[in-house]
Amino acid sequence: MQKKFLPISIILILLLGLAVAGYMTPPEKQKVPVRILFKNSGGKVIFTHIKHHRDYEIPCDKCHHEREGQSNEPLPCGSCHPQTFDRDYVRDHINSFPDNTYCVKCHHAELGQLNFDHEAHEEYAEENCLTCHHGPEIEEEPQRCSNCHSNAGTKEVPSVRNAAHDRCVTCHEDQFKDGLKGCNPCHKMKNMKEYKGDSAPCEQCHQKAGKDLVLDRLNAFHDQCMVCHKELKKGPYKDNDCDKCHLR
Repeated sequence: MQKKFLPISIILILLLGLAVAGYMTPPEKQKVPVRILFKNSGGKVIFTHIKHHRDYEIPCDKCHHEREGQSNEPLPCGSCHPQTFDRDYVRDHINSFPDNTYCVKCHHAELGQLNFDHEAHEEYAEENCLTCHHGPEIEEEPQRCSNCHSNAGTKEVPSVRNAAHDRCVTCHEDQFKDGLKGCNPCHKMKNMKEYKGDSAPCEQCHQKAGKDLVLDRLNAFHDQCMVCHKELKKGPYKDNDCDKCHLR
């Protein structure tokens, strides 16, 4: 009698094991989310992600900038566009990316060895050191700029970067007018894909006041979404259309 029920018992145990395994296994993550909920002070926004991608046939790289020419899945917008660009985001943002290959998209320039020929500049200045160095009212004899000018600088003494640039631009105005493009004649740039050190702050090179290097999530979405809707003359894009996206 016991042998008769043995196969049934085995089958029941297997079925029970499969049921437990299925219950414990997390569901497969949806690569293309159906909807995304954004919380903000202006009212929650429900973004119909799959509808824009599948029904409207909008390609990924239309919104996800890093998607173009790459095989990886698009990153969530919040990885690059923070709700608030503050110290907490700067400190924790590295955890938003799957690996450090994304770093070079923003941290794209580190200055290496300075390509400066002092002897050649002595000839250009016709041995008049005061063309670059301060006069005796500040320093009795010419010395290294870094002896007085630190990397950070103070209100009284500018940083070595600003001091040198202010002095160099008097002769090399053509090299400075294009901003960052003008660094290569003097600075050897490091290969950022192989760079292992701490990244310099953005303002070391980007010093234009009011220039947002990374848009916060609000402005990124408004720029991306409303420009597209305005071009199509469909959906919310006018100033008084806020309630078409934001729930009160």
